Amino acid sequence: MKSLSVSIVLAAFSLVIAPLSAQESANTTNVPDASGSSVKTVAVPSNDKLRGIVEEVQKLHAKQRYFEALQKLKDADAISPDDPLVSNIRGSVYTAMRDFVKAREAFEKAQSLTPKAFEPKFNIAELSYVEQKYPEAEIAFTKLLQENPKLREEVRHLSQFKVLVSQLKQGKVAEAEKTALVFTFMDDTPAYYFTKAAFEFQRNNKEGARDWLVKTDKIFKPQQNAVYLDTLMEARWIPSLTVPSEVKK
Repeated sequence: MKSLSVSIVLAAFSLVIAPLSAQESANTTNVPDASGSSVKTVAVPSNDKLRGIVEEVQKLHAKQRYFEALQKLKDADAISPDDPLVSNIRGSVYTAMRDFVKAREAFEKAQSLTPKAFEPKFNIAELSYVEQKYPEAEIAFTKLLQENPKLREEVRHLSQFKVLVSQLKQGKVAEAEKTALVFTFMDDTPAYYFTKAAFEFQRNNKEGARDWLVKTDKIFKPQQNAVYLDTLMEARWIPSLTVPSEVKK
């Protein structure tokens, strides 16, 4: 889970700051999410100094300099104590460090500070996914989708894809097939192609999965594919954010 903010925990791509909401302020910026990706969009702090710190943390996170990022976040705390954005970022850093206990504490703090906000809830759901707690992840993402029917397509599709993979990991193939019906090859996201690959991985058909990954690689941009590759990586179906060599063969 590295994730876009549309990605959320910065594992490889996601810092988990704030995913894309249905409506966003013009004054927003992409940040890593819980997984380390960058599919999320977060409101930019109005305080110039705090904004600068957030940008520095993003860069440190991207370079996997996590301890330095945590130190920088202490400076953010001094400027804006109990800031939910800072708590979300801290949770993303801890997620990337695979310190899931501290990550959950940070995300839950962000949620307590902004009970109605989408981002902390998404990050907590993502954390369950990264911890391979698939029943919890399925329930959490399903609830998010029900509570937020107007999510932007890229965030909605990513969440639905995570529901699907969570179902497959539980052996709930029939449910996953029903979930897959929301995607089509004409969508503006690569969800349809990654869904096809996920079913092949679940059947242990690596060659079939590779074919679908190659197709999406030719159609969509790397940043669009990255959050989905991250989802497959956290599911232990591929080793990195690229088409794995053992699948390429």
